[in-house]
Amino acid sequence: MKRSRIGFTAGIVLVTSLTAPGLRPGGVTGEEILRKVEQQVERVKDYIVTLDVVVDMERVKVPPMHATMYYKKPDKVHFDAKGFTMLPRESMGLQFGRLTQQYAVDTVQQSGKGSQASYRLVLHPRDERSTIRRLLLWINGSRWTPDSLQIPQPDGRLMRADFTYGNFQEFWLPTELVVRFALGAHDTTASAPVNPFAPSDPASRPAQRGSQRTGTVTVRYTGYRVNTGLGDEVFVQPAEKNE
Repeated sequence: MKRSRIGFTAGIVLVTSLTAPGLRPGGVTGEEILRKVEQQVERVKDYIVTLDVVVDMERVKVPPMHATMYYKKPDKVHFDAKGFTMLPRESMGLQFGRLTQQYAVDTVQQSGKGSQASYRLVLHPRDERSTIRRLLLWINGSRWTPDSLQIPQPDGRLMRADFTYGNFQEFWLPTELVVRFALGAHDTTASAPVNPFAPSDPASRPAQRGSQRTGTVTVRYTGYRVNTGLGDEVFVQPAEKNE
């Protein structure tokens, strides 16, 4: 099966708070929130986990998939399975350790207080060449983990990733990821291509809105083994091993 490069974008989330450019008066700044997320990710050096993927997409028939995933910081990933649908690392939650390097905070909204606090951050990439123009993150203020990720796109598609977490060996790691696809209103504030992870060449973009699909992709994570000291040989491609 071909690899699918999946981006994520808008939905409707109710939050009530004062909006400020990267700063909530009397509380943490947007950059401080991102650093707290990075600190949680920093503690995980490597892990092995079993993935079960169910695709329920319009006009697409994909059997349930099973794979073993190997991760080693900062960004090494290996999937042990044939024909596994490759989701981008953003969707797997593996790039949250570099948020302050890659993004600047535009606004912060807070909902709730104390252990019930959550934050909605609107970010833009520091690299002007990035195909992503805006990134929305919902952060749990108790665990300091991203609960939802959205990337607005200009063609009207609504794509959103929602994470559920569990505590494994004192680490908060995803137990489920649900990516939802729907059609919505045209987003005039976003200028990213249809696929924010694809080249910006207009010829590479789908020309017909009718070709877009709706549905969900659900990824469940089980059997975590954390900080086992994975060696780099796990991530070497077969061609590289023969050199």
